[in-house]
Amino acid sequence: RSNKCIFFLVLRSLLERMGMQSNSGSILPVSQIQVDYVPLAIDFIPSSARVATVGASSKGTGILKVYSMKGRDLEESASYATEKPLRCGTFDVCELSERLYCCGDFSGNLSLMDIETGSQIHSTRAHTDILNSIAGAGISSNQIITGGRDGEAKMWDRRSMERPTVKMSPEPGVARRDCWSVAHGGPSTSHLVAAGFDNGDIKLFDLRQNKLMWETCVTKGVSSLAFSTSPNNACSLLAGTETGKLFQWSTDHPTTSKASKQLDKSTVWDTKLIHDSNQPTFISCLGSGAINVHEMKEKDIEVTCSLQVCEPPLNASSASNDKPGLFATVGFDKFIRLFYLAQGI
Repeated sequence: RSNKCIFFLVLRSLLERMGMQSNSGSILPVSQIQVDYVPLAIDFIPSSARVATVGASSKGTGILKVYSMKGRDLEESASYATEKPLRCGTFDVCELSERLYCCGDFSGNLSLMDIETGSQIHSTRAHTDILNSIAGAGISSNQIITGGRDGEAKMWDRRSMERPTVKMSPEPGVARRDCWSVAHGGPSTSHLVAAGFDNGDIKLFDLRQNKLMWETCVTKGVSSLAFSTSPNNACSLLAGTETGKLFQWSTDHPTTSKASKQLDKSTVWDTKLIHDSNQPTFISCLGSGAINVHEMKEKDIEVTCSLQVCEPPLNASSASNDKPGLFATVGFDKFIRLFYLAQGI
C-alpha cells in the first residue's frame, strides 16, 4: 500500500513539473523499460503500482513477468516461465485480495495463476489451437470468455474449469474462422459477450437467452473488441479492424446505430476504456506505433489526441482502475511503456 501511494505521489509531481503538456496535448509519457522477450499482453495488477506482462521468449517458451514502479522507473520484480508461449491474460476474474491471473497460451490452454507466487491454481485445454483472446466479467466475477484459432468462443466459470458453461461454435457444415477477439459486457451488462473473427464477422451473444442476438461483417479481420457503458447506462460495442478502422454500435439498436472512424492505415491492435471518465473515453494501440485517444458520442467517434510512440506496432494495452488516466502499452519493439492521459486532472 505504501509503494502504491509513493508511486502516485511521484506521478503527480512529474505531471506538475511537465506543466501538464506534451507534444500531443494530453498524453504524457511516464516511464518505459526494454525487455528481452516479445510481450503480447499487459495488465495492471489490482490495488498495486505493478503491471503483469505475458509473451514469448526466444526459446519458444512462455514468459510471465511483473514490473513495479520505483520512483519514475519500471523494475522487474518477478519472473515465471511456462512451457508454451503465453498469448493473453486478465485479472477481471477474481476478488481484489486474490490477484489471480487468468491467461491463455499458444496450445489453447487456459490457466489460473497466483501472481504473487507464480503457482498454477488450475489449467484446462480450452481450445485445440492458439487461445487468441480472453476477457473477464470484472473484478469479483467468475465468468471468463475465451476465443481461439479453432473458431470457437467459450464461457467458463473459474470455480469449475473442467468444461465450458457456454460454447459458441459454427453451425455444422459452416467453415470455422479464426476467432481473433472477445469481449465481456462486464457487471452492468453481464449477459452480453461478443466475438470477432478474421474474416470480419462480429457476433453478439445473449447469455440469458443462450442465443445469438445480432451479427454483422465489417469485411476485414476484427483485431479488438470492447464494450462501453455511458453514464445513462446505454451500452455500446466497439470493434477495431486490421484496416485501421474503429466501429461503434448500440447494443440496444445495433442495426441502426453504426458509427465509424478511420484511425490508421494499419491494424487497430487493442482498444481499452480509460476508467471513471464522465464521457466514455478509450485508447487505441495502432499498427503504426501510435496511440489514439477518442470519445464515444451518440452517433460519432471523436479523436481527441494522439501520440506517435514508435515505428513497430503497439499491440496491447491496459488502463489502471486505481488511477484514472494511467495506462500501459507493449509493442513489438519489446518496450513496456506507461502513459498518463492528462484530461480531468
